[in-house]
Amino acid sequence: MIKILLIEPPAVSKFGNSRIFGACGSNKGDIRRPPLDLMMISGYLRKEGFDNTLLDANSSRRTIDDVKEIIRHISPDIIFFSTSTCTIYKDLLVARVAKELSPSITTVAIGTHVMVFPEDTFRESEYLDVIINSGEWEQVSLNIVKSLPNLEMAKGIFFRKESGDIIKTDYQAPMQNLDELGFPSHDKLEKGLYRDPTVRRFPKTMVMGQKACIGNCSFCCQPAFFGSPALRNRSVGHFIEELKWVQQLGFKEVIFNDATLTADMEWATSLFEGMLRNSIDLVWNCSTRADRVNREILKLMKRAGCHTISIGLESANSSILKNIRKNVTPQQIREAVKLIREEGIDTLVFCVIGFPGETRESILETISFLKNLDTIYITLGIAIPVPGTDFYRYLEENNYLHTKDWSMYDPLKKPVFSYPWLSSDEIYYYSTRGIRSFYLRPNYILDRILSIKSFSDVKRYLSNFIAFLKRYMLPKRV
Repeated sequence: MIKILLIEPPAVSKFGNSRIFGACGSNKGDIRRPPLDLMMISGYLRKEGFDNTLLDANSSRRTIDDVKEIIRHISPDIIFFSTSTCTIYKDLLVARVAKELSPSITTVAIGTHVMVFPEDTFRESEYLDVIINSGEWEQVSLNIVKSLPNLEMAKGIFFRKESGDIIKTDYQAPMQNLDELGFPSHDKLEKGLYRDPTVRRFPKTMVMGQKACIGNCSFCCQPAFFGSPALRNRSVGHFIEELKWVQQLGFKEVIFNDATLTADMEWATSLFEGMLRNSIDLVWNCSTRADRVNREILKLMKRAGCHTISIGLESANSSILKNIRKNVTPQQIREAVKLIREEGIDTLVFCVIGFPGETRESILETISFLKNLDTIYITLGIAIPVPGTDFYRYLEENNYLHTKDWSMYDPLKKPVFSYPWLSSDEIYYYSTRGIRSFYLRPNYILDRILSIKSFSDVKRYLSNFIAFLKRYMLPKRV
């Protein structure tokens, strides 16, 4: 029987790194999220008869030496491992330690960065055998396992022949019936690891009911790597069965990783009603768009266990929103946040500075907008030009990029780009200034104190505040 090991590589940052489905960057605090993409691959392989081992070295804070010892103990025939742009150099160490232990191990890299730069990645590591070249990571992983050692037969990959030649195989068509993927391997997680600033109950895991996104933002990996805006939904019945299993495993909370959970309002309504009808006792948070909520569905979400909804604004400046194809207005954000808060659900509003058209004035416009918004949480991150996106191409074509040292493509570091009218130092400065000015407002602090209803609230707020101090108030940024 073939031995398969899936690895989320060790953290590069003190607080861990985001690699899930093309995410890129160091976490700003002690955020630990399960590697859902690897869990989905693991679950699908198991469903198709290939059991496997899943190792989350990132959230467990294991080192590359720890990973090496686990590889030695398991002695796998094949290793799949995640990558991201800013962690790619360290991620490739997984292939190296595997080959040092046994040259016969087939090493497979997964991620958007390696899809964009396959030849560069192979040059970077002589120990890498295969790169998945498709957004259908689950199907392609199965293709690889079934095709060993004749990788020419595996659709959706780049692989290196013994001669050193890089071969690209045929295209892997998307799977239309997502129920065929089975369930992600929640049972293979170390359950106590996972948390984020919004968490209410432990332990927590991650689920997803859709693929693709109705948006087409210029900076996002979703349209660039994972298909058109045509949503592919799992059947509600299949998704409910997963949630039942998650609950049986002892999980108390989930995060829905769907880009826009309520994109298909009919499907979402059916899901929430099914959760209520089946007495699913899970609390949860999710992401959606400001133009995909109304009072009726928010009431249903609240009853079904929703405590926090994340919404992407990115900028309060209409010109920038047009430049990045956000297709949302600040007024829609304001109205959506007001509606969500009226229904007793917390909000997290995502903002990013540094997109095309950004100026000092537009940054201050966004900060001012956020300070007058009734939201519990915000982000004010630094734009990361992820290779393969239109944003990256815009910066490269206009010679605004400073470096292609991929380790610098991290939102906790000074931007790798600047504009003639706005320097990277200024973008870096305003990111911290904006966060401080939002969270250190006396009325915000008082509101949070008055909102405390339990000892768990005290612990959550204290943990978040300590993380905020470490990240934004200490002289040296992590």
